[in-house]
Amino acid sequence: MMVRTVLLAGCLFCLRPAVVQAGMPSVSLDLTQVAQLRLQSISFFLMVLLLSAFILKLCWNLLAKDFSKLPRISYKGALGVSVLWGLMFLFVLTMISGARELLTPGAWEKTGRTYQLVEDQPPDGAQSAESGASVDERRRKLGELRSALFMHVATHQGKFPDKADETTFADEFWLQPGSLQVKYGYVSGTKKADPPVPLAFEQAIYGDDQQLILYTDGAIKVLPTPKAQDVLNGK
Repeated sequence: MMVRTVLLAGCLFCLRPAVVQAGMPSVSLDLTQVAQLRLQSISFFLMVLLLSAFILKLCWNLLAKDFSKLPRISYKGALGVSVLWGLMFLFVLTMISGARELLTPGAWEKTGRTYQLVEDQPPDGAQSAESGASVDERRRKLGELRSALFMHVATHQGKFPDKADETTFADEFWLQPGSLQVKYGYVSGTKKADPPVPLAFEQAIYGDDQQLILYTDGAIKVLPTPKAQDVLNGK
């Protein structure tokens, strides 16, 4: 009788409608979205690094079976080699970025963690309606030609090319900015001199009574067109 009473009471209790609260407390970090992305990036980087070290250890020890003089490597050693290789690649990429900036000064700007080409935004009043090139853009483009010419000097026993068509770099460096696709002028047979003499110059096609001249010491001067013509004629 007692057992039946207990069973009946249990069934009635189970059938009684009630709100049941269940669950286990959890501990989590309340991070911002930026912090979560950084944490995910770091964890992914560590996972790739550890996995690369494990793969390197397997490949190295497989080769060690065929080459008796090749010592076996531990996981700690493989991890150290992976980190060292990563630092070497980072150094090489940094050198490549530096060389790119030297060859095209001012052509790249930092956007976040990467670099992109600077968009042409000529200042007001400094743009030629005929060619679509500002003075700043013309100076930057002539600076690229300067870098290419001085790179040629560094690889040709300190000598400038005798003629423009004897250079080893791309013909794009000789094109002036703008829609007309005009090439820079070049003073043939120019050598380093003191005082500096004109080396290259832009054609007067912009209609603003200004002309840029590159000198043998690397200086770029903006001169009025009549004065620039006198300088180029040796007057």
